[in-house]
Amino acid sequence: MLKIYGFVKRNPRLTHDEYRTGHVGYHNSFGRRLNNIRGYLLNVASNRKITDSLGTDITEQLTVNEPKGFDEQWDGWGQLMFDCMEDYVGARSPARDRAGPNGLETDPMVAKVGGDFDHLYAGSPFQFHVDEHIAVPVRRPERKVFKLAQFIKKPASLAPELFRAYLTGRYATLAATMPGLRGMIVNVRTNLDVMSKFFAADAEGFTAQGIARREAFYEGWDVLVEYWFDQPAQFSSARASPDFSQLFEFESTFCSAVFYREVDETVAVLPKRDTPPLFYHR
Repeated sequence: MLKIYGFVKRNPRLTHDEYRTGHVGYHNSFGRRLNNIRGYLLNVASNRKITDSLGTDITEQLTVNEPKGFDEQWDGWGQLMFDCMEDYVGARSPARDRAGPNGLETDPMVAKVGGDFDHLYAGSPFQFHVDEHIAVPVRRPERKVFKLAQFIKKPASLAPELFRAYLTGRYATLAATMPGLRGMIVNVRTNLDVMSKFFAADAEGFTAQGIARREAFYEGWDVLVEYWFDQPAQFSSARASPDFSQLFEFESTFCSAVFYREVDETVAVLPKRDTPPLFYHR
């Protein structure tokens, strides 16, 4: 399963809530129709500060070397899932999924994903591939849950392969036992190029300014861990418990930065990692 993240910064003409409306509404209505898509989630930065979510004391204990100005670099990220690279690259093509006077018709606007990029975003999305480790499969109830994003940066002295092995090993195994946890997925950013064939050659992301903007954002972290709980207090109380003190020990030894953000999740296409049927359409 190919999993792609795309971090975006909202157009300055939009407030944060207006951006959320435009992304969840119009843009997602086309994104969920991308050909052969197998999963599509949108995560928008919460209006609530992380200290208000988790509590000031535990947030300060958990936070190490948070990058300055981090929140000014993004407003949300989308998650796209496909069976293979060929499906991902070919996803932005007209979709034959619109009913018309002559039956099922092809909609060219799907190839443009609504054509609202310049109005919705400030520059190109930071699009990259992640290697995921499902520590706890996500179980979403029919109501809003608390979703927490944990950003982690590895020490320069530690090999990427060892860092991933340690993080998805005893760290994730222990964290997965936190009471009330509804899901936990570790996402390690890779160097696989998933932008060149997906965006136009003249996109802002390929300019010197766009590259510098993207690399500055990547500099602050290497891994994004997603946690799902019913309430933020469940995470806070677990991390404050002596039962999970080894997580602190791991972070102090094997992480050069750790910080958190609450996000509001919209499930546009429920991720399906199993084999698709012969006729598969969302």
